[in-house]
Amino acid sequence: MKKYSSLLVSLGIPERSAEVYFCLLEQGDQSIAELCLSTDSHRMEIYRQLPLLIESWLVLERLKWKRKFYSAASPQVIRDLYNEKQEDNESHIEKLMEQYSYRDKKPRVIYQEWKKWISYVFADIVNSLSKWDVFYRISSERDTSIANSYLPKDYRKKRDKKQLERYVITSESGAKKKAPRLERELITIPKDLDEFEDNISLTLYGNKIAYIDFTTNTSIIIEQKELADFHKKMFRIMYMSLRK
Repeated sequence: MKKYSSLLVSLGIPERSAEVYFCLLEQGDQSIAELCLSTDSHRMEIYRQLPLLIESWLVLERLKWKRKFYSAASPQVIRDLYNEKQEDNESHIEKLMEQYSYRDKKPRVIYQEWKKWISYVFADIVNSLSKWDVFYRISSERDTSIANSYLPKDYRKKRDKKQLERYVITSESGAKKKAPRLERELITIPKDLDEFEDNISLTLYGNKIAYIDFTTNTSIIIEQKELADFHKKMFRIMYMSLRK
């Protein structure tokens, strides 16, 4: 029976207690004195092990001829303990999953410098979006030709192949440099409101927010659904306000 001790140990029963249980299971009812002989243990050792076994319903205590005898409960109790342990483990795993899920909801921020990482932002837009998806851009670049120089060679090809629809808010001067396109809705910031030449762009796509500072050649991508949805809501409010 000793080979089964690890089963009870895995359920939180000490090895010495497991030995007492299996001894009773194999040899039947025993008194304290008999258990001492069967397990080669001191009386105090048996007294230390029995309370946990009784509390776990693995060992039953009864009086016989005014003496206490102990017997092993059915191994079904082990099954019940095992199922209870499994339920506890599942509960712990669920809590860990909730904690992981909460951590996973935190914004993921990527800050990069140099021209190649600005090109990466444009590449990420056309690579991560699916066919017929929509993205939103607020663009205040001073020189569109410089901004266009950051585009990957296959950017327009991938964008058009996926038929990506886009809504753009830009300056009046920037709008004049853009040819009309069916898949692009463009609206401008009135010049009397602002020149809007900060040389920064904001693009909202999927669950991501991308800022590009063309003056310092830096970019920031923030990935989180809630933040992206919030920015899209603000974009739509601004877009509809400008259309009036």
